[in-house]
Amino acid sequence: MITGRRLVAELAILGGLILVLAALGPFGSYATPLGPRLLHWALYLVTGYAFFRPVIAAGSALARQTGMSRLVAIAVACVFGAFPTSIIFVFAAAGPAWRSVTASDLAGAYLQTLVVGATVTIVQLLAGRGAVPADTAPAPSATPLPDPQPTATVDAAQGEAAPALLDQLPPHLRGPILCLENEDHYVRVHTALGSALVLIRMRDAVGQLEGHGARVHRSWWVARRAVAGAVRQDRNWKLRLVDGREVPVARASVPDLRALGWLGDEPPAA
Repeated sequence: MITGRRLVAELAILGGLILVLAALGPFGSYATPLGPRLLHWALYLVTGYAFFRPVIAAGSALARQTGMSRLVAIAVACVFGAFPTSIIFVFAAAGPAWRSVTASDLAGAYLQTLVVGATVTIVQLLAGRGAVPADTAPAPSATPLPDPQPTATVDAAQGEAAPALLDQLPPHLRGPILCLENEDHYVRVHTALGSALVLIRMRDAVGQLEGHGARVHRSWWVARRAVAGAVRQDRNWKLRLVDGREVPVARASVPDLRALGWLGDEPPAA
């Protein structure tokens, strides 16, 4: 869910961009008087904001599924998201004269919508970069690790290896670490109690947990004790964790994980 501070930051940046576009008058809008031009860009960006706000979530999901860079995945989501949005804008503006809409009209609307959508997405990314990184979210399940004393596991196995990483989590989330997920300049630490963003490089976070898991993907590190099994889809593998989460495995990591026993029928060795 969006926080109040994040929403205020996004709307503030959006308001500034509306003023800039109204002043510059791109796409031939400069010939329009300032008042109507300002209203035009305000309506366009606010509407685009409503339509394009889910783009980052869609891009993040695409990155997790395909392994591509999150920023590239977000850009792809923008390109595809502009299609339905531009069609709605064109035909809504045409009204009863919708039959007169040409391919040139659609192409122009698509380009303009893509610019607006990219602008809105940049607004979200800029606002998110300034947000407090302890953006917590519940894990899909609070299923305990398959260890008779999970709390002791954290203290004995992970507490000594990564005290700094654990200290950056909210107190109510300092449970057994299941996996790490890279999100731009942050790492989302997933524990058995939930998840939180930590401002740290992925390689530094993984270095703190050395010996307690493996980097299975460019964007994922998984704790050895969190692996419940593996799922294969054609040539692609995913690790199934104890909380029900499925984590993608990079093809280059398959031999090493198979050697560790993570992709076999037996659970990974403790």
